[in-house]
Amino acid sequence: MPSNSPSSWEKPWHLLPMGPDSVPANEQNILSMVPGTGLVMGTSAALDNIGQALAAAPGRNRTVEACRNTIMSKASKDGMKDVEAVSVGEDKVDRKGDYFAPVRFRITYEQPMMYEVREATMICIVSRKGEIVDAYVPAADEAPKAWTSLRP
Repeated sequence: MPSNSPSSWEKPWHLLPMGPDSVPANEQNILSMVPGTGLVMGTSAALDNIGQALAAAPGRNRTVEACRNTIMSKASKDGMKDVEAVSVGEDKVDRKGDYFAPVRFRITYEQPMMYEVREATMICIVSRKGEIVDAYVPAADEAPKAWTSLRP
């Protein structure tokens, strides 16, 4: 059972600073010189849109703020410089009355002499009171099933 306490929730490896446990074998870290920013490390997917705002989907998503706040509280302990969060789809309501929806995150971490960028889409679950219930990164091939299977 997920906890309502952000302090008991752990950030998924997709959003952790890069290390041996935070990049899968099929992804490669890339170093790139970004004009106006400097040296940036990230996966090719994370670096593709660097310098551009994340694209938000239209529609109401009541999970973005609570999920972003939770991610920020966790990422601040890892040296984050910035956390961006945008809606990737409208929220839905589950059987318990909690809102759930996909949210795209981009975290920029300050590292010695460079920045590190991590991106992931998470399904965020938030109570009607606006408290985080859970958030997870679905497997890429299971994302559509995870998104629709939570419907009441």
